[in-house]
Amino acid sequence: MRDIAFLVASLFLVPVCAGVAPFAVSERILGGGLLLALWVYGLWRAGTGALRGHSPVRLLPGHALLFLALGLVGARAGLWAWLAVPPLTVALDLARPRSLALTMYAILWLDLFALLHQVVALGRDLTGSAFTLWSVGIALFAILYVANGARRLWEKGVVL
Repeated sequence: MRDIAFLVASLFLVPVCAGVAPFAVSERILGGGLLLALWVYGLWRAGTGALRGHSPVRLLPGHALLFLALGLVGARAGLWAWLAVPPLTVALDLARPRSLALTMYAILWLDLFALLHQVVALGRDLTGSAFTLWSVGIALFAILYVANGARRLWEKGVVL
């Protein structure tokens, strides 16, 4: 029941983020549709009792806020990278072979870190050495985070 309450509360963010993000109407409809599809998938998984504690579907509010942030900073290229996030989230949740789950995990998180990089770099208008330091810092953190998560998942044999 806790999962369903979380997903119902998350539904509030989907139309707000898709409606407020300053993208073209078609892009907002596409992004909102992907968020809504992820929400329906999560609600279905929660209803069947198959939504696990480590499920990436629980990142739905973050995905919606990232969509909004990309729009607010004018990250047109980031939008196209973001469009892979909801399908990757579902793919990771459904992946059963451990090697496939680890691959989806790495792709999803590296994409999310790249998008976060773009939001901060464009939002702060970073150039020169500040941009270089931010890029190196986020890249190192992303690699360490993904490597640690992949190691943990592999050792525990956890399939999300």
